[in-house]
Amino acid sequence: MKKSITLCSLIFFSGVVSAQGYSLSCDDSRLLFPKQTLSTDDSLDVLADRSEISKGDTYLLTGNVSLNSSAYFLAADEIQIKKTDKTSTAKGGVKYQDDELMFVGESAVVKKKADNNHITLQQVSFHYPESKMNGKASQVVNDGVSQVFDSVSYTLCPLGNTDWQMKADQITLNSDTNRGVASDVVVEFLGVPIFYAPHHEWVLEGRGSGFLAPSFGSYHESVADQNNNYQVRIPYYFNIAADRDLLLSLNQLSSRGSIIEAKYRQLITANDYVDGGRFEIEGHYLNEDKITKNKRWLLNSTIDLALNDKTDLNITTNRVSDKDYFKEIAHTNTSGSALNSKVDLTFEDADKNLNMVFFAESEQLINSGTSKYTRAPELSISKGFTGLDNRRMDLSLVSTKFANKDSSYTTGIRTHAQANFSRSITTDAYSLTPKLNLSTTDYALDNTTNESRSIYSVGLDSKLFLEREVNLFGTDLIQTLTPRLAYNYTPEKTDPSVNFDSESKSDSYESLFSGQKFTGIDRIGKANDLTFGLESDFIDEETGETYLSLKSAQSFYADAVSPNGSDRKYSDIAMSANITLDDLSFNNSLEFDPETNKIDKRDSSINYILNPRKFLTLAHHDDNGTKSAELYGAYPITQNVHVFAGINRSITNSITNKETTGIAYESCCWALRLAHFKKHISGNDYDYITNFELVLKGLASTSPGLAARLEEEVPNYLANLKDL
Repeated sequence: MKKSITLCSLIFFSGVVSAQGYSLSCDDSRLLFPKQTLSTDDSLDVLADRSEISKGDTYLLTGNVSLNSSAYFLAADEIQIKKTDKTSTAKGGVKYQDDELMFVGESAVVKKKADNNHITLQQVSFHYPESKMNGKASQVVNDGVSQVFDSVSYTLCPLGNTDWQMKADQITLNSDTNRGVASDVVVEFLGVPIFYAPHHEWVLEGRGSGFLAPSFGSYHESVADQNNNYQVRIPYYFNIAADRDLLLSLNQLSSRGSIIEAKYRQLITANDYVDGGRFEIEGHYLNEDKITKNKRWLLNSTIDLALNDKTDLNITTNRVSDKDYFKEIAHTNTSGSALNSKVDLTFEDADKNLNMVFFAESEQLINSGTSKYTRAPELSISKGFTGLDNRRMDLSLVSTKFANKDSSYTTGIRTHAQANFSRSITTDAYSLTPKLNLSTTDYALDNTTNESRSIYSVGLDSKLFLEREVNLFGTDLIQTLTPRLAYNYTPEKTDPSVNFDSESKSDSYESLFSGQKFTGIDRIGKANDLTFGLESDFIDEETGETYLSLKSAQSFYADAVSPNGSDRKYSDIAMSANITLDDLSFNNSLEFDPETNKIDKRDSSINYILNPRKFLTLAHHDDNGTKSAELYGAYPITQNVHVFAGINRSITNSITNKETTGIAYESCCWALRLAHFKKHISGNDYDYITNFELVLKGLASTSPGLAARLEEEVPNYLANLKDL
């Protein structure tokens, strides 16, 4: 019965309650009366101050009366027991308890019929200790199959708190039919009715169809005279079957019109052809935009199939009617440049270390995006071999057809074959890893001369492991010191005229040791480099936590050819320092140019995190003069009220890229939040949207998608208000 009433609540509001992370201290161990231990056998234990016997089979017990069996506990001022019809009638200060719930009322009748106890209680207060649900009813009748609550009200607030409650003239729960029926249902918040349904039916076990909580918000239009607008979304959930469902929503935008939104999901059970999977399709449709007078739509679909235990297929489609859909209709993904659709077929045999992939993609440009190369398609195969003494050989072959919607770009097919040989020699004192790479690349280009390139590279990476015990500020630590030396050689080769996927790598710590100056395949770059590095960690002997981690590395070019093409004989110095002291952490990485004595690139952040409702994060980024800063934080004004904010601002051009502000109220019964988002689109054009969220504990949120967006826009903030 406990699950049944809770599911009744879920008919009207969406969301799932699960404990995660930080929450208010809402543990409430209060009960309607002290919990009793039920009997462990089939006997009925009877206690009373006085007892009388009348008519041979009727017992009248008075004064602190209690009956205790393996099925229930019943206490009252007076209990009459009729042995003939196995009926117990209790009056005055009635207390009833079974495995799930507790009742306190004026009177109760318990009658044994077959294997069930038929119970009727009058003017009762009830409480489910496990779910914390509690309420009142004029009468409760339970015949072992169905339960009927008359003039009932209940809530999941702590005992004695009815800030929100659900009322109904009658609720009937039938376990045989797995159905619940409620009449004249009203949801009240702070004494004000906010929802009414004259009649509703639902399933008791499993999902049930019904309306979910509506969501509300406001947004800003960049077009003239459309600055202040509202949005209302009303969703209805269809539980079609155990393996499929449909969410249908009416999304009303005051400036644009009514959008029909639908999301269908289906699980695919294992059969003769597949081992299982899922299918999902989502569509939005606006018949006529009030401003543009055009039809606007969105279509997303995903199919994931496990063809067998080694082969997976994923097909994803993402499309919208026009490039401004997200800016003008959805008010999300306004910084995206393209929507990608793809087919991904993967075969992976871990035992044989064999992997094969077929991949194809296409793109639709959105917002102010520009076209990029797409793989249409790509076929790859790789095979690894492991021998004695950590000897390893990895072979790979990948052939890719590159396409581009811009006809000015060179397109064609690139086929790349590669063999890597390595061996790791490791002891407690040192490690040595020699490696050899052989590769050949062929370019079959459209409307231009074909090209090819074959090249090899060799390398050796070595580490020396040192450590000592130190004591800092009264704490016993282990300091590790790891000198590192690597050599990488790649002969000079002319790069192809086309560049499909290569970009210059930054001089980060690991990048310097890789010997690779570019990402991708098209650009390799000459190398005759010696890289020196030093790593040191300070580790707590007792807890194993790392308090301080330091790294520094620099490469020296024997052929005096740096990645940027100059004749400088050395790279920037890559350094990083990460400090963690209880709630405070400092992270800093930089690239220092010893020639100019300036820092070319730096990423710094300071985090002070007491909990997800009280923290501050400050970050600064400098990439060759392009500077930006980020500030995120939350602060509790009172025990129940906290504010949160996040801002990402370009210092170089004085533009606020993203800005989030808000305030929230939390209690152990309900929560309220107001969040405002500002996002730069282009020029002086910004997207503004404000969301309002009401959470009734144990039910759900009126804006279920808000928490995910806040946790993305304000890192370290736990945005879920449902876990109070």
